[in-house]
Amino acid sequence: MRAPRSLALLRRPDTRGSIAFAALSVAPDLAPQSTIHTIVADQALGHHWEGLRQFLAIRLAPAAVTCALDALQAYPLESEAEVSVRAQLYRAARQAAAGCRPSLERSWWSARLGSYGEKLATLRRELWADELAFDAAELAFARRLDAGELAYVLDASHVAVESAFERIEGLAKRVLPSPPPSHDGTLDGALLEAFALEPSAHGRPRPEPLFPIGTIVGGRYELRAHLGSGAFADVYEAADRDVPGHEVALKIFRAQADDEATREASLRELRLIASVTHPSVVQFKDHGWHTGRFYFVMPLHRGETLRERLTRGPLSRVEARRIFEPLARALAALHRVGVRHQDVKPENVFLARPDGREGAEVLPVLLDLGVAAKDAENVLAGTPSYLAPEVAARFAREPDPPSITAKADVFALALTLRNALAPEQEEPVLAGAIDAFVRHRSRQVPAPPRARDLRYLEPQFQRWLHLAPDERPSAEELAEQLVALTRPEERRAKRVNVLRWVLPLAAVFAAAVFVLHRENELQRLEAAQARELASIERLRATEASERAAQVRADLVASLERRRALEADVARLEDEYGASRLTRQELASKLARAESQLGVVVADASQQATQLETQLRQLRGERDQARAALADRHEDVEAEQERASHLQNRVEELVAEIEEARSSSADARARVDALEHAIAALRLSLPEMDPVEAEAPAAPAP
Repeated sequence: MRAPRSLALLRRPDTRGSIAFAALSVAPDLAPQSTIHTIVADQALGHHWEGLRQFLAIRLAPAAVTCALDALQAYPLESEAEVSVRAQLYRAARQAAAGCRPSLERSWWSARLGSYGEKLATLRRELWADELAFDAAELAFARRLDAGELAYVLDASHVAVESAFERIEGLAKRVLPSPPPSHDGTLDGALLEAFALEPSAHGRPRPEPLFPIGTIVGGRYELRAHLGSGAFADVYEAADRDVPGHEVALKIFRAQADDEATREASLRELRLIASVTHPSVVQFKDHGWHTGRFYFVMPLHRGETLRERLTRGPLSRVEARRIFEPLARALAALHRVGVRHQDVKPENVFLARPDGREGAEVLPVLLDLGVAAKDAENVLAGTPSYLAPEVAARFAREPDPPSITAKADVFALALTLRNALAPEQEEPVLAGAIDAFVRHRSRQVPAPPRARDLRYLEPQFQRWLHLAPDERPSAEELAEQLVALTRPEERRAKRVNVLRWVLPLAAVFAAAVFVLHRENELQRLEAAQARELASIERLRATEASERAAQVRADLVASLERRRALEADVARLEDEYGASRLTRQELASKLARAESQLGVVVADASQQATQLETQLRQLRGERDQARAALADRHEDVEAEQERASHLQNRVEELVAEIEEARSSSADARARVDALEHAIAALRLSLPEMDPVEAEAPAAPAP
């Protein structure tokens, strides 16, 4: 007979939250020696609860499903039987459903849209007509029973079961497209989806409280409120009558301890709690016996579990670090004394508020060490959704599984962290097929968070959720590495702090730079102005020098002409005296000399006029330069001083020009004196006889 093929389960968000606690059956080769194996055996129904519920819901009316599940809770399981506890439970469920076959379409099948969903419904309807094939297909592909378990549950021969599988395969290939659009693209995946119902919103019902409110336990603790029930114990809020006003949490086991071995086993959890002292590990205050049942007392914390907190939305990274750093250090404290918690999950993380105020700082506390184990104990337990791969490999009977160490707790805590940051990524156990889920977990780890603001954590989660235990950090190392959760906020805070200090300094620096820049600009402007003034002064000096030189040259020329004139007069006089020139010739020569002297005087006058015009232009240029300087440096007092120096320099230049003008006046005065001399000479000329002047000179004898 062919065994059902394995399949890879679809990762799909589970809107109802965590799977109920299920301590998995211990592999036979572990040979547990503690009471854990008793707990594990008693939890078999919880382990397969969802799968059994779906199996019955397909066949029975809702009221009958509840009745059948209640009957299964009292079903006597044979832990030493040749077949598994799972096979015994499904055989009992099938017998309870025998003869009850209501309409198939009333079942609440897992939502699937489009033509593929219609083909799955067609496959179910056609299989429904073949009871053996229908049951074999569901039990093999959705509930994951193996060949031997199928033969036992169906009470059929191996040949009959083999024939049923041939019919199932032929029908599936005829009805479904090839390849089928299942989550993994296989026929196995399509058959799993064909028998998957929507998961129950309530899970396995908890038993009623063991003791009524008001009961006095241990002669000291009065039960005030029932806080919760597990498979093996109830937890109450109690008042300590010996300490008025003091309230505690009291956990009392449901089973009675009838012998010394059972009593010792009951103390096991207490001893594990007592071996660790850490604020985030639940502590005990007292213990004792009541009606043959063991109880112990713990501090009463007000608050909520992490699972309850996540119903309001995911944790922020800052909130997650505040919660998970203490939890990682609590696990490290457990590991240092050789204890594995083995059931880290959101339900076992309590967010206590020490002062009881809403919104106050929380103290995360690890709860429930009921399935914890010492390193020397070959005992495994846990919740399927939070199993480490090496633990899942043991339960899935994988060959050569890795050793179980404290790194399994690190994996569970890291997965709890991922689900707290991204609850939509928590993997469901599709169709209640826990064994298939566990086999899948043994081979593949959950994905890192996909949200955009969490993607930078992918390298950390790949290390924390690594398939190989040796590649994961220790709990102490994980606590140190959780700083990565708030690294963006810390970097932002550092930038803010730096800016808080830098901005004032930057403002001072900017102001200093501005002042220096301003001073530099002023110095540059002053230098430019000085260069301009120097250029103007050089230009003016050059022009003044050139003009003075021209004036001096003109004066020299005038003097030379005057000397020439004087020489001419002297020569004329000499000629007059020597040659007895006529008065007419002398008058003509004097007229020419006067004309030349007039030209000289006119030229000197014109040059003086041009010099005055140029002086006015220089003054205008000076005034314009001063105005421009005043406009550009109205707010700079130093510039005014420099402008004053410039004005003084200009005035000195004017003085020099005035001096040059004075020299020109002196030259004019000398010309005037020459004119007076000529005039005097003219006065002496009329005394000569005009006839004599006109008569030619007598020849010499």
